[in-house]
Amino acid sequence: MTSTTATPMATRPADAELVFAAGRGDTAAFGLLLEGHRARLTRLALALLGDPQDAADAVQDTFLTALRRLSELRDPAAFGSWLARIQRNVCLMRLRAAREIPAEDVTTQLDRAQPMPSAEECVERLALRDWVWQALGELPEPLRVTAMLRYFGRQHSYQEIAEITGVPVGTVRSRLHQLRAVLANRLLDEAAPSSSSSRDAAGQWARSLQDAFEAFNQRSDPGPLAALYSTDVKARLFQGPQLRGRDELQSLLLEDDLADGVGYRLTSVVASGDLAVVEVRFLNPPADPFHCPPAFTQVLHHRGFQAHRMTAYFAARPDGDPNRENG
Repeated sequence: MTSTTATPMATRPADAELVFAAGRGDTAAFGLLLEGHRARLTRLALALLGDPQDAADAVQDTFLTALRRLSELRDPAAFGSWLARIQRNVCLMRLRAAREIPAEDVTTQLDRAQPMPSAEECVERLALRDWVWQALGELPEPLRVTAMLRYFGRQHSYQEIAEITGVPVGTVRSRLHQLRAVLANRLLDEAAPSSSSSRDAAGQWARSLQDAFEAFNQRSDPGPLAALYSTDVKARLFQGPQLRGRDELQSLLLEDDLADGVGYRLTSVVASGDLAVVEVRFLNPPADPFHCPPAFTQVLHHRGFQAHRMTAYFAARPDGDPNRENG
C-alpha cells in the first residue's frame, strides 16, 4: 500500500495575487483560485443539498457566477468568503426552486434577487472575455446555440429556447447542464498541475485509495482502507447514524459490504488543505444489482492524509430500483 505520509507540496500563491492575475486575463490563475476552494465548496453544497449530483451542479454554477462577477470583487483577499456567499445563494435558490417553482431556472432567480448587468455586459468587461468566447466557439453547435440564447442577449426562458431550437424543455435543461460542466471543468484544467498543492493532495489521496480499494476488492482485505481513518474517527452517514472509531466503521460498513459482495471504484478526488472530497461508485454483486445506491461521496477532514472525521452522502437510486422509495 502507498504510504500515507504527507509529501512536500508546491506553495500555492495567495488568493489576492491570483485574483489580480485573473483580472489581467490569466485563466490559469482563475483556475487555481477555483481549484483551491473546490473541496470546501463541495462540502458546503453537500451539507445544504444532501445530494451529490445537486451539489456538483451547484459548485459548477458557483464557478460560472464567479467568472461573470469577478470584476465586482472589491477586496481580492476576500475571494474565499465572496465565493462562499455565492455558493450559499446558489444552494438556497436551488432549494427554493425545488420547493416552490421547480420549472424555473436558478440563474433567473439569482438575477432577480440581486439585479445586475446582463451576462453579456459582465463578460465584456472581464479580461477573461476572450477565453469565454473561445470556449463557447469550441462547443458543439447545439450547446453553443443554447448558451448564446440563454446567457447572452435578453436571456430567453427555457420555454422560448425550446421553441427556437425545436427541442423539448427537458433537452434545453440537459444542454445547459452540460454547458456548465464543460466550462467549469475547463476552467479547472487551466490550472497548472505543477503549481497546485490541491492537485498534489488529490493525487496522494487517489493513490492511497486505489491501493486500498484493490486490497478490498481483490483480496477481501478491509484493513488498508480502514487504515486511512484515524482510530478515533467520527463517521456519519448523511441523515443516518454516526459511527465512532475505526473499529466500528470497519465492522459496520466495510466488513458488511464485503460480506454482501459489494466493491468500490474510485471516480474522483478533490482536495484543499485538510479537506478532501472523494467520489466512489458502488460495485454491486451481479445477483443483487440494486443492493447499494449507484455511488457515494465522502467528505474527509484529515491530518497527514488520515481522516479523523467523515460524512458520507449517497446518490439517488435510479428509476427501476425496487429500493428507490426507501432510499
